[in-house]
Amino acid sequence: MKKTTYILLLGAALTFGFTSCEKFLDREPISQITKDNYFNSETNASAAVTGMYRTMLSSFGYGQSMIIVPEFSARHVSHASAYPEYEQFALHTVQNTNPWTNNIWQSAYSTINAANNIIVNVPEMEEGLISEASRNRFVGEAKFIRALEYFFLVRAFGNIPLELTSTEEGDDFATPLSTTEETYAQIVEDLTEAMSLLVADAETDVAVQKGRASHLAAKSLLAKVYLYQAAFTDDYSQAAELAKEVIDEPTLALVQDYASIWSAENTAESIFELQFEAQATNPLAASANDNASMLFYVKGTAPYELFEEADKRRDVTLKLGSENRYFMGKFPNFAPATQNLPVIRVAEIYLIHAEAQARVDNAVSPASYASLEKVQERAGVVKPMETYTSLAMYIQSIQEEKQRELLFEGETWFDFCRTGLALDKFETLDNENYFIYPIPESQRALNPTWDQNEGYN
Repeated sequence: MKKTTYILLLGAALTFGFTSCEKFLDREPISQITKDNYFNSETNASAAVTGMYRTMLSSFGYGQSMIIVPEFSARHVSHASAYPEYEQFALHTVQNTNPWTNNIWQSAYSTINAANNIIVNVPEMEEGLISEASRNRFVGEAKFIRALEYFFLVRAFGNIPLELTSTEEGDDFATPLSTTEETYAQIVEDLTEAMSLLVADAETDVAVQKGRASHLAAKSLLAKVYLYQAAFTDDYSQAAELAKEVIDEPTLALVQDYASIWSAENTAESIFELQFEAQATNPLAASANDNASMLFYVKGTAPYELFEEADKRRDVTLKLGSENRYFMGKFPNFAPATQNLPVIRVAEIYLIHAEAQARVDNAVSPASYASLEKVQERAGVVKPMETYTSLAMYIQSIQEEKQRELLFEGETWFDFCRTGLALDKFETLDNENYFIYPIPESQRALNPTWDQNEGYN
């Protein structure tokens, strides 16, 4: 496989890291950033970290595709022009030549390579060039980001190549596909190490705290990973334990005004939030609002009908626009499109704890219900505990609560596939082979030994 190159990392840093970094990290003069001196000072190592985060902001990454494509699969959104490449996701008939799977793949591995460069090179920096605290923090951040990207990829594609070393121009090595179990094991290892390296949130600026990986972000993501991993380990105890530790953290809280999660930035609910600004704008926010530039809008009225009349989230999440159709309300800051993206927030961790604890207790237990109730209370639609007459019904209800809570945040498709609920929810889906997307054929052309995912040959 022609691996993502070091030059790609450098380009990303120059494109995103040095256009406008005041909201995140200090600038470094472009002329000083070269392959030979990238890791010979703490300032340059810090610039590499900036570049890593900035690669995630593109329209092929978390800036758009990694959110909107799973929302098409969940049948929550449509494209203004009904492009067949997007409709394949909505109909669950994705072709192995679909350009969006290839775009997502390349974006994810670009960020992974940026993280690998930090993981490989920062530990080799000589003493005196970087403080031990910064060395640990940079590597911890890179391991968190690598884990986050691999978590997306393993849920989207199943067996994937695990790239754990940095690559340079001219490298051309055939990397075998790793099994889903192997990938999850690596993600767990990366996040466990990130938690130990990110022992404290040293930054006092809230935008920097929320916009960079932290101990709490690593713990939160690990709780989510354990929930997904339990689909084949059947061990929900670690997800329950870590999620409980996060929701008990005094610096975090469910904000009472649901709309403020998006109208404001870096609220007490946010655990990890990608930072966009006027010179590094949010591509999805720019194309998801009711104006001449809108590309993505809500698919019919079904998403609106997910909510009860009294649910406070409904009129924040969905807005009625022109041509009498709904658009996504979670991207209000679009002129300019400076909308931040909360990647991990407290409400999701409450719902992770609710499900994992119920599975551990094998019952609709008070400890589990207390977490579900917290989310419902804010929404204004509390269902009494006795409403849930079986564990299976309760687990499905938690997933449906998560769908309403996280609508248009790229989670529902993966969550429903995790438990098989997708087969009941989507009439065009009748085979669990299509819980994952095909490996892009352009990538298999470079790696002819790779097997295509079943059902896509």
